Amino acid sequence: MPEQGDAVADGVAIGLILANEAETIAFSETLAAQLRAGDLILLSGPLGAGKSTVARAIVRSLVGQPDLDVPSPTFLLVLPYEGKGHLVLHADLYRIEDVREVDELGLDEDPQAIVLVEWPDRDPALATRADLFLDLRIAPEEKGRECELRVADPDRRRALSVLLEDFGNLPV
Repeated sequence: MPEQGDAVADGVAIGLILANEAETIAFSETLAAQLRAGDLILLSGPLGAGKSTVARAIVRSLVGQPDLDVPSPTFLLVLPYEGKGHLVLHADLYRIEDVREVDELGLDEDPQAIVLVEWPDRDPALATRADLFLDLRIAPEEKGRECELRVADPDRRRALSVLLEDFGNLPV
């Protein structure tokens, strides 16, 4: 979770239960439709929580290619995608050992790029710039995923709340 004082930590949260992979993909596609040029989205959670599933669905939705191969960028660190007027950068910081390595990835070079970052805890400064923070956890008894979406902008949170009501919106 982001630390206190971070933009997304000071924002408001939407809690969700995603019952299965199909619902996780549907949620991600709904979220993708609300993303804006320049958004920084942080995807956090333990191994196997669904970060890559969310990122893959968002990328496919944004570039308009539902069958696009979207591998995990664990070894390449950043993979770019373009389509439908969007530049999307998908980063995985799992292998980052020194926070200075993140600067070399060029995540902020194009202010119009939508940037998805898995394992953002490797660079805590990202939380101060994030527009959306998604924390995924395996639900008790492995029944789906618990998802907490934090949004820095309260107006944007209200809009997202309405859109996400079908996904078991829970007060957080």
